[in-house]
Amino acid sequence: MGPPPSDELHQWAEGRGGARMSAELLLEETLIKRSQQKKRTSPLNYKERLFVLTRSKLTYYDGRAEKKFRRGSIELSRIRCAEIVKNGGGIIPCQNKYPFQVVYDANTLYVFAPSHDSRSLWVQSLKEEIKDNPGVWAKFHPQFWQEGAWLCCRQVEKLAPGCEEYNLFGDISRKPLPPIPGEERNNERRRPLPPPSL
Repeated sequence: MGPPPSDELHQWAEGRGGARMSAELLLEETLIKRSQQKKRTSPLNYKERLFVLTRSKLTYYDGRAEKKFRRGSIELSRIRCAEIVKNGGGIIPCQNKYPFQVVYDANTLYVFAPSHDSRSLWVQSLKEEIKDNPGVWAKFHPQFWQEGAWLCCRQVEKLAPGCEEYNLFGDISRKPLPPIPGEERNNERRRPLPPPSL
């Protein structure tokens, strides 16, 4: 019998026997992660990380695929929200300009994808995997937590309830289709008359 495989994901699946399905690779891409600033004094920085999504975890690594060192891992069952961050024209100080967020426990992980399509794929894949989580939020913060406040609603409590409805089954990066000409008028004609007042 040869030496154990060097790939941590493969080792995890092998060691779990029947857990192979949960280690199934869904997505893998080098993205940029913003520091989570879990401590008040931690600096705000951006680092390139190799992100790996399986059916059970979102894991990110320092280094290249062949020599990776795990920097963090989030069980998908702990994720409360995965959504695009609306930047509102603000400056993004890294080369990847398409942010999304992963909210879990009391933390928000901000990740920056290299393209609109990449970001949409990550967000939709995460939403698909967390759709049955009991703790998925009804509301979320659509903008960044920055300099001690939510940019969307100016709340200064990091754990403040969200200010916008969270649509687990939608893609907020897509604009709704315009109404079909004439349909609005037809719908208005079909409305029942109000009951007569007595």
